Amino acid sequence: MTLLRRQPVSPLLGAAIVFVILGFPTKSVLAQPLLAPDQPMTVDKVKEGLYVIRGPFSICGPQGCRGSSPKALADGLMHEAGDVVVRVTPDGVILVDDKFPWQVDELLEKVKSITSQPIKYVLNSHYHQDHTGANAAMLEHGFEVIAQRNLRDEILGKGGTMRNEPAAAPRIVFGDFGALYLGGVEVQMLYLGRAHTSGDTFVYFPDLKAVHTGDVLMDGAPFIDYRAGGSALEWVKTLYNLLKLDFDSVIPGHGQVFNKQYVREYVQKFETMNQRMMAMVRKGVPKDRDRLVAGLKLDDLGWAHTDSTDTFIENSINGYYDEMAAVLAASPSGTDRNLNAK
Repeated sequence: MTLLRRQPVSPLLGAAIVFVILGFPTKSVLAQPLLAPDQPMTVDKVKEGLYVIRGPFSICGPQGCRGSSPKALADGLMHEAGDVVVRVTPDGVILVDDKFPWQVDELLEKVKSITSQPIKYVLNSHYHQDHTGANAAMLEHGFEVIAQRNLRDEILGKGGTMRNEPAAAPRIVFGDFGALYLGGVEVQMLYLGRAHTSGDTFVYFPDLKAVHTGDVLMDGAPFIDYRAGGSALEWVKTLYNLLKLDFDSVIPGHGQVFNKQYVREYVQKFETMNQRMMAMVRKGVPKDRDRLVAGLKLDDLGWAHTDSTDTFIENSINGYYDEMAAVLAASPSGTDRNLNAK
């Protein structure tokens, strides 16, 4: 498979789509439906029996299409909610993630356009509402929702997250490993460590050599959600754990399908960024956002102008600095030998 790269797009043509991580907006914002998107959801076939539903797409920025002049938020990129995987089996359908609550009807129509088989299970990749916002509706439809235990806690607002939504909490949870067997198909749910959050789940389709990564992988800067136990250092270790699996297709939390080489490149960029942040902490660079962003040199990592760059800068930089400072302070020799331990 050819490795696909994001390209800046014309807001009107949307020739090459890029995506947004909406992070953890407040409940008042979550209750507001978006205005009409610029492009509807799309369905892409990944492999036989495996599809991804993307969109809907908007030219508005990370804050979403809200207010009297939403186009003022446009940043030249196309944004979308989390990608949903559809795994079709002879006995029913397994979904991975379910987008925002107000997108349920369109999502279910897209699933019906793929197959007449009924939905049986919905698996969650992580707690952010652009991926699990429709959990409550899915449960009301009679579809069982399954998630990693930490993820369920995060939906319930435990540990400092900004959600507290009992109606959306999965009723079935697992620890490090879970599996479903439906229609002769095995689907594995893997907790490989902290990264984007403390409950990130990789959904692995061993028969197809494909994996859905949630927002642990995307075509953009990594958003480290420290409110939910995210970690830059653990993220690297988690990606090395992922690389031990046998796969050739990667469905990210937002964006196009990638290959395994993309994962290798992404973790190398992350290691470089970690080294740069640690170097600034060691030198005593103050926790000033502009100076830290400049020192990270996001341009040469390809992360200076992506769907998730603003979210990373606004919500991750301070915690990122604190994480590296804590590692340095805890090291007896003042070194960081375990910075990128695999």
